Amino acid sequence: MSGSSLLEFFIFWGVWILIPLLVDVMDGLWSAWIVFVDRHLAAPPPMPFTGQMPTVSVVIPAYNEQLDIDRCLTSLKAQTYPHNLIEYIVVNDGSTDRTAEVVAGHIDGTGQWNGHIRLHNQVISGEEYGGGLRLVQGERLGKPRAVNLGLSYTKGELIMAIDSDVVLEPDAVERAVAAFRNDPTLTAATAHLIVDHNLLVETDEQGRLKLDENDLPLPLKLNLMQRFLAAAQFIEYLQAFRIGRHAEATRGGLFTLSGACSIFRREALVQAGFYHARTVSEDTDLTLALQRRGFKIGYLPHVRVHLAPTVSWKALYAQRVRWQRGELEVLAVHKDMVTNPSNFWTSTIPQRLWRDHTLAVMRLVWFMLLPLFPLIGYSLTLVAQALGLMVVMYLISDSLQLLAAYPVCAPAEKKMLRSNLIVLPLMQIYRQAVYFFRVSGILKTLTEPPRWTVNTNLFRFPGLDYVQKIARDILEIWAD
Repeated sequence: MSGSSLLEFFIFWGVWILIPLLVDVMDGLWSAWIVFVDRHLAAPPPMPFTGQMPTVSVVIPAYNEQLDIDRCLTSLKAQTYPHNLIEYIVVNDGSTDRTAEVVAGHIDGTGQWNGHIRLHNQVISGEEYGGGLRLVQGERLGKPRAVNLGLSYTKGELIMAIDSDVVLEPDAVERAVAAFRNDPTLTAATAHLIVDHNLLVETDEQGRLKLDENDLPLPLKLNLMQRFLAAAQFIEYLQAFRIGRHAEATRGGLFTLSGACSIFRREALVQAGFYHARTVSEDTDLTLALQRRGFKIGYLPHVRVHLAPTVSWKALYAQRVRWQRGELEVLAVHKDMVTNPSNFWTSTIPQRLWRDHTLAVMRLVWFMLLPLFPLIGYSLTLVAQALGLMVVMYLISDSLQLLAAYPVCAPAEKKMLRSNLIVLPLMQIYRQAVYFFRVSGILKTLTEPPRWTVNTNLFRFPGLDYVQKIARDILEIWAD
């Protein structure tokens, strides 16, 4: 092999293999190794416990959630933690459907659409409940302000903020309390989220549940594409939480307290100023505000919370664009935490920025150039070999991550993982689509007015107007 051929070989294979390796594979494998080494941290704290037990307030903002709020409240009423120590506060955020009616039915014991749900093939009943349940009527405020409104009514020592479309396993509150009692330094934590296609159910024209002969919701019949999206999101969330959140919490730099279910000590929320509506990712904004004050933030893998997958590409696109915009807005608001040189190699924040944005842009460039390689002299065989090796590399990485996650999964989650493994070879197709959604989110963020309310002049850089013009032009071409 001549010198020029050798140089060409290393340039080509270096770009196609080393960049993805550094951006995705090495980071994922390093996180999987951390989880494997520290897998004992996934063990739940000892229960039951004795002595003085704290009161818990659970705040649930709800906007047009007539279907989901029913099963959410049913799962809450079935909690094993003493009911006299729990209060549930639902904030009706200006709903125009029957959300308030469903919550009122749970309060007075009448008019419930369904008194029980199925989880892990077990029927969970929430009919007998001895705790407090309150409905707070509000105008359309948006989630951050709705949560803050609910917080103003809370009395608990521990605060849980959850979404109205989640289902908590019966021991979730008890395990969360045990974790905070076991670690007095823990001030906030995120629960473990499980994407569960069994939560997709059929409804009639009025949005009411369709029940089978056993008075249980009829599962929604999914087509092949919907089943693929559901399975891909299950694996995505499993890696994001069992590997990603676990590793971040172990390193002491959790990036986001999940908005679906997070737990706080009351004093920490007060010091952080509660939730802010200055970005579309109020949960990440609050996480960084807590980190700024030196609070310990953790991940509770034994506090298991289920949510339904998004089974349409259009809805998935809207969701990921919003997430991407929120991430950029939060990083702009907390710019000093990103640009601090001492944080570059130790903090999750700059690592997230260069991994999700700076280095990831290279993937977009080379993806666009892929069809052009044969036109500039590269053989189709070489391009096919590089592409095939990349797919194999990612498949090996995914497999090793799931092998590291499997031992720390709950039995029911292990069963779900085994049933969804069939989509593992296709995960790169899903991830590539999601990546383009994220790129669209970046472009939209650059071309639309910012949502944050702080002084935006703090975040303007030389040449930003020119970059925004280019991004706007690209977005228009993309839209066409």
